[in-house]
Amino acid sequence: MKIDRMKITFNNNFEKIVERDNVRNFNSLIEWLEMFNNGENVSLLTMSGKELGSSFSIDKNNVKSIEIL
Repeated sequence: MKIDRMKITFNNNFEKIVERDNVRNFNSLIEWLEMFNNGENVSLLTMSGKELGSSFSIDKNNVKSIEIL
């Protein structure tokens, strides 16, 4: 199954949809998702958007859930 979209829900209930075509390091997010959902220790991950200035970071302390769409 090819994963193209994910929904990240932050602790403040903000939801962000992330698409493979809009993020440079989408495969790193897939690995982060698997580790996070397995309860493993995950570090800060900064996602780089393909548009200038469109980056954001996720951390285990600010993410409530992450799921494949």
